[in-house]
Amino acid sequence: MLPERIRQLDVEIAGIAAGQLLKQSVYEFRYLRGDDPHQAALSLVMPASRPTYQDGDLFPVMDQNLPEGDLYLRLRSLFPKQALTPMHLLALIGANGIGRLGFRVPGAAPVPRARTLNRATLLATPYTPEVFDDLVAAYLATGAGISGMQPKIMVPDRATIPIPTLIVKAASLAYPGLAANEFLCLSAARRAQIDVPAFDLSHDGQMLLLDRFDLLPDGSRLGFEDIAALMGLHVRDTQSDRKYQGSYQRVAQLLQALRLPASSLQRLFEQVAFTVMVRNGDGHLKNFGVLYTAAADARLAPMFDVVTTAIYRYRRYDGGPELEDRTLALKLFAGKGETRAYPTTERLLDFGRRVCGVAQPAHALQRIATAMSEALVAARTDERIPQQLLSSMAESWARGMA
Repeated sequence: MLPERIRQLDVEIAGIAAGQLLKQSVYEFRYLRGDDPHQAALSLVMPASRPTYQDGDLFPVMDQNLPEGDLYLRLRSLFPKQALTPMHLLALIGANGIGRLGFRVPGAAPVPRARTLNRATLLATPYTPEVFDDLVAAYLATGAGISGMQPKIMVPDRATIPIPTLIVKAASLAYPGLAANEFLCLSAARRAQIDVPAFDLSHDGQMLLLDRFDLLPDGSRLGFEDIAALMGLHVRDTQSDRKYQGSYQRVAQLLQALRLPASSLQRLFEQVAFTVMVRNGDGHLKNFGVLYTAAADARLAPMFDVVTTAIYRYRRYDGGPELEDRTLALKLFAGKGETRAYPTTERLLDFGRRVCGVAQPAHALQRIATAMSEALVAARTDERIPQQLLSSMAESWARGMA
């Protein structure tokens, strides 16, 4: 059970007590040891050199992991008569969210560790909605710290690490073949030498398993902030679709302002180019991020949450004809008159050279195109990939490689 009201949470950074989060008329975060030069930062934009921060809304670095979509609805059903404020949701996330922040109600007992789940067993389990419901019921207390609208849950698969280590994404009735779709996209990205989390597809093609990219092999935790959080945007519970506002050029400029190495800008170009070429119209501000242990070693996170959205059709609210997703989530370039239309090869090359500083962007496009073709060929003999899905994705990819 949760307290009816939560006015304070103790905050940890990588398992070490770091401060308190207070909620009165505004949110306030106080570092415990702001004068300690070794105090880790809550966020790249909230260094410990300043002891106290205030905000009328929850700080973006905390807001970014609040559950939404399917997970939020499941949490809501568990607490039908209780308000679930952001403070309540942070208490439910505890120490399990993506990144290195942890939250606890002062004096509350630690949450018992959940039993580990064998990865091979999970891959061999035939998917049904009931199977996924049982999975969520068993691990919701330890796996709620992940955002996104798609049905997903985090589960522990390594006994040596005390937090959930594996992300499980389930099938979706609204988007047939979604798990296989993302598997094929990630397979092409890996072939193109683009950094992605370790992943696998269940034997029936209905569940995608991904390793968390914010954990080192020994279980050490990295800081993670998505681009929306680093831009100071409060995304959850708004009607303004802030994560779809802006451009990939502004993302590149933010990485430069944070003094990320040139290699991160080159990797950003590859991720954006891949997004364009596989016709992923959902590459919004929350689907790019930064990993770090300190500001000096910040770098672009691996590519994640990438699917070919162009194969799905959407019903209009006014009952009109179905629509296809034919645009990017963000504009390529900033500026008046720019659109979200998929760019020509020439404009994509210009983005690579002028915005990301890539000397030979055409080589990256060729590498991606070759990898996409190889992934399609390999998928022809993969019984987990529905042939209709493969045909639709091949058609969309052909337009992206043209």
